[in-house]
Amino acid sequence: MIRIDHVGVPAHDRLEAASFVTRVLDLGNNVSDDGRFAAVRVDVTFTLDFFDAPQVEPMHVAFAADDVTFDRIIGHLQSLGTSYGGQPNDSANGRTDHPLAEDGVYFRTPDGHLFEVIRRP
Repeated sequence: MIRIDHVGVPAHDRLEAASFVTRVLDLGNNVSDDGRFAAVRVDVTFTLDFFDAPQVEPMHVAFAADDVTFDRIIGHLQSLGTSYGGQPNDSANGRTDHPLAEDGVYFRTPDGHLFEVIRRP
C-alpha cells in the first residue's frame, strides 16, 4: 500500500498561509506549528505542511468535498472576499462549472497557489 502522507507548500508566511487554508476549507483550528512547518491536517492521513520560503513557485493542489462541505467552502470564499471560478485559467469568474466534475472551483491562495475543490457526493 502507498498513500500520500503530506505535501510541502512554500509560503511567504507559513502560519498565515495555513490559517487561510483552514478557514477556506472549513478545517477548524487545525494548525500544528513546530517552528519549521505549519501543518494543516486535511484528513486522518494527510497534511499540508506550509514552510517559509523566500521565493514561492505556485503549485496546484486539488481536493474533493462532499455536498455540504463544498457549499460551506463556497460560503467561506465569498465571506473572505476570495475570488473563485470554475475554470483553471479563469479562477475569478465566480462560477462553479468545472470542466471535469459536476461542480468545482479554483481559487488562488495569497501566495499564488492554485487550489481546486470539486464536489464529490
